[in-house]
Amino acid sequence: MQLIKVSANQPSFKTVNFKKNSLNFIVAKQKDIESQSVGKTYNGVGKSLLVSIIHFCLGSRTQNYKSFCQKLPEWEFSLEFIIDGLPYTATRSTGNPNRIHLNNVELTLPKFNSQMEELCFQIPNGTANLSFRTLLPFFVRPNKEGYVNFDEASKSFSQYQKMLSNAFLLGLDVFLAHNKYHFKKEQDRIKKLESNFKDDELLREFFSGQKDVALTLDDLDEQIERLEKDLKNFKVADDYYQVQLEADKVERKLFKVNNKVILLKNNINSIENSLKIEPSKDNLDEIQSIYEESNVYFSEALNKTLADLELFYEKLISNRKRRLLEEKNKLDLKVKDEKAESQKLQREFDSLMKYLGDHEALDVFVTISEKNSNLKSNRENLKKYQVLQTEYKEKLREIEKSQIEQSETTDEYLKSIESEINKLRSYFRNLVKRFYPDSVAGLTIDNNDRDNQQRFDIDVKIESDNSDGINNVKIFCYDLTLLFKGQNHNVDFVFHDSRLFDSVDERQKAELMRILFEEFTNTNKQYIASINQNQLREINNILGDETYEKIIKDNTILTLTDEDSSEKLLGIQVDIEDN
Repeated sequence: MQLIKVSANQPSFKTVNFKKNSLNFIVAKQKDIESQSVGKTYNGVGKSLLVSIIHFCLGSRTQNYKSFCQKLPEWEFSLEFIIDGLPYTATRSTGNPNRIHLNNVELTLPKFNSQMEELCFQIPNGTANLSFRTLLPFFVRPNKEGYVNFDEASKSFSQYQKMLSNAFLLGLDVFLAHNKYHFKKEQDRIKKLESNFKDDELLREFFSGQKDVALTLDDLDEQIERLEKDLKNFKVADDYYQVQLEADKVERKLFKVNNKVILLKNNINSIENSLKIEPSKDNLDEIQSIYEESNVYFSEALNKTLADLELFYEKLISNRKRRLLEEKNKLDLKVKDEKAESQKLQREFDSLMKYLGDHEALDVFVTISEKNSNLKSNRENLKKYQVLQTEYKEKLREIEKSQIEQSETTDEYLKSIESEINKLRSYFRNLVKRFYPDSVAGLTIDNNDRDNQQRFDIDVKIESDNSDGINNVKIFCYDLTLLFKGQNHNVDFVFHDSRLFDSVDERQKAELMRILFEEFTNTNKQYIASINQNQLREINNILGDETYEKIIKDNTILTLTDEDSSEKLLGIQVDIEDN
């Protein structure tokens, strides 16, 4: 794949025509180099925006272009490119960014990226985390985050995806990487499931070893057997509580009747005691004796009156006795009736209590059933835990065994492709030596047998590469290594933003240009870079006019200036916030 042209449907846009199999420079410069105006600068003229437009036309996510689409309504961009000699045109509009036309055929973003993946990369079936959009950034780094680490062309990469993408482009066996990744994920999944037992109230004590599963299961079996036997013999009374209320009512009546019998008997006892009292015959004699002692003599009339009084008294006693006997007889009849009622109520009460004794309420049955169900659930959970614990241990052992085998296989594999690795290492090292002849440098690919998802340790090293300038040189050398010596791709171009040249010593910048001229002359590769005026002056001072003209001027395809908005890439002034 090489780029041919970037264009837009707006006449103000500066169409960019690329040269095939050659160097291509987009130069940003001040129109008046003597100007001291802080508002005049080669920053913001559209160099980085061109990279965004290329990614926009090549299926980057719509969410990365919200401001872009809002600030540029009704714009339509087209990218022309060739793959294996065949021409293609990708067109995408800001008004409908979820569709791309590839050679006039409208496609969704996923379908477009799928077609581009087949055209540009040889991704084997059954390999996830590799795609056109994850691999393309290594050939045209999309933003400033792509210029921090050599192996991280996009800030959205996970550690595994970063390693996998680099391994794929370097020609390593991605299935070895894929297998370790899935082994580790499965291992982590099992450990997480096992650790979840700690949060389960039932299983926490078993997990910590404070209880024995087998013994607890035996105890649960005994409890369940006992409850099921009780439930089998359980007689449920739907009217249990109604019967219970009726029994309480009868019991209260029985209590009242028995109390009444007691009161009646007490009254009868009082009458019987009263009947035992007889009138005294000596009363009149006593009265007479009292009068005689006081020298008072009764007349005949008075004696007659006393005799009448005695007769009256006897008659009164007789009547009283008769009334008491009559009252006693009435009370005896009442006692007999109340005792009959008491016996009737007692029989009714005994019958109700027998019914309640033989039956139970439905909610009691439900409570026992729920308890039995909970015990069964606990038993099943413990059995599952017991089975899972055994399975987990077996799986973990199998995974650990497979990881060891895979690690050994990887060691053997790396030995078998040592010559191919040496080609990568030598190419990278030779490039670095052009910049830093006395520095230790190299590309290393090692087996990562640590407890993580990474199969390969891929690193490139330049002594003192913590310097920004040296780190940028490392990125440059690595990207060229992927382009010229990498595998599994049909991408034949690299596009570098001007930020790659920032902080690089002017001598190294000049050497970088020489390398580009040598490496890309008479090849089927294409190099594209945006570069600033101040960087060009430094390069010119080192290369000299003749070499500078041959390398830079002859390959400058577009010049953007700060003169006014019309001299910028879009031809208009607009502030776009997307990265």
